[in-house]
Amino acid sequence: MTISVAIEKKDLLVVQNLKTYFPVRSGVFQRVTAWVKAVDDVSFTVKEGETFGLVGESGCGKTTVSRSILRLIPANGGSVFFDGQDVFNLRGAELKALRRNMQIVFQDPYSSLDPRMLVGDIIAESLLIHGMKDRRQRNAIVQEMLAKVGLNPYHATATLTSSPADSVNASALRARWPSILVLSSATSRSLHSTSRFSRRF
Repeated sequence: MTISVAIEKKDLLVVQNLKTYFPVRSGVFQRVTAWVKAVDDVSFTVKEGETFGLVGESGCGKTTVSRSILRLIPANGGSVFFDGQDVFNLRGAELKALRRNMQIVFQDPYSSLDPRMLVGDIIAESLLIHGMKDRRQRNAIVQEMLAKVGLNPYHATATLTSSPADSVNASALRARWPSILVLSSATSRSLHSTSRFSRRF
């Protein structure tokens, strides 16, 4: 006799009644005369190991939701819990640690790349910021990540086309081993770039 036991996966990300509004200002003194409710009372849960898709027409607030969750823009209400931590109440070192575990791929790959830097330096810098002091260890990870997407660490960022630029962003994110990855726009390029690293998780 075979007994199968279903293992309940824990909640990794819990969003409750999220609200993000933008002020409309007018007049000489730029007083707030109205509010644009970009995100209004959004709730969902993402379990560990789960892929979650937030679907809607262009301009409906999908990107604003992702930016609010990661605290890239302030929310006006609601709560976000990541692995049991109250995201909106974190400060300092706790917030920095959270951002290592929650990463985002932006719709425009060039928005997070410095055109003056080499590809390898961009990835290495992200590792240094998050506490990896050993240069040889950083260089080894840079080589490993870029080998997966067929790029040279000495490639100039300014000369990248859109698909390699997506790959650089994906490499920089995966090098930090985040627990959750947010795709601001789940385009085929972004999915293709991030899927090359999926076996490591």
